[in-house]
Amino acid sequence: MNVQLVPVVEIEFEFEDLEAPEVYPNAENAPIWDAYHQKCLQKAGFEGKITPFFPGATLYSLDALSDENLAKLIKIHTSEFRDGEYDREETCGLFGGFVLKVDGEDKFYPQCCGELSDIHYWERLANAEYTIYEGHPEPRIEFQGEDDIVFDFTTNSDEELFYPEPTVVYLNLKRSDLKQAVENAKLDLQKIEKRFEAINEKEGLGIENIGGLLIWDNPNYEDD
Repeated sequence: MNVQLVPVVEIEFEFEDLEAPEVYPNAENAPIWDAYHQKCLQKAGFEGKITPFFPGATLYSLDALSDENLAKLIKIHTSEFRDGEYDREETCGLFGGFVLKVDGEDKFYPQCCGELSDIHYWERLANAEYTIYEGHPEPRIEFQGEDDIVFDFTTNSDEELFYPEPTVVYLNLKRSDLKQAVENAKLDLQKIEKRFEAINEKEGLGIENIGGLLIWDNPNYEDD
């Protein structure tokens, strides 16, 4: 079984003079939503066409972002921190997280309020540690035997629904496969961190330990 964790970021803007579509769900009306999101990105100052991770989404692979657009995202995300309106401890990492792929098929996407720092969530699961997912909703987790982990995506009628809806209700993985996926994802994040550092220097942002701020550091995942 081939398990991957693909880092993605969420980029979403709304403007009063750009009327949002009123057709749902987004994925089933992807051309309309993609056109709207592209207009919002252009109005926010991003350059060129940026392809979402899946049609209709506001999730984007880091590889899909040019250095210029990644610099724009970082500047927007850290503007209040750099202006002194927020302390470092009040500034979260980049929104998004990790797409869980199994044998080439997307099984679970980052949910609302997910961040790149959720790599710690996946690492803890790979080590058979019960932990809280920063985003919501979150799957129920059960560890079975020496190497099995079960993701339960069921929801009650009064609970928040997953988006996009998972293609399976239960997902069984080997923790050893997930652990390898975590190690590979951390290597991807280290490459992304290098891009952040280069942008930080080139743009003169003056952010100390920019990788820690935007990727790695999150008090919710600190050891007790």
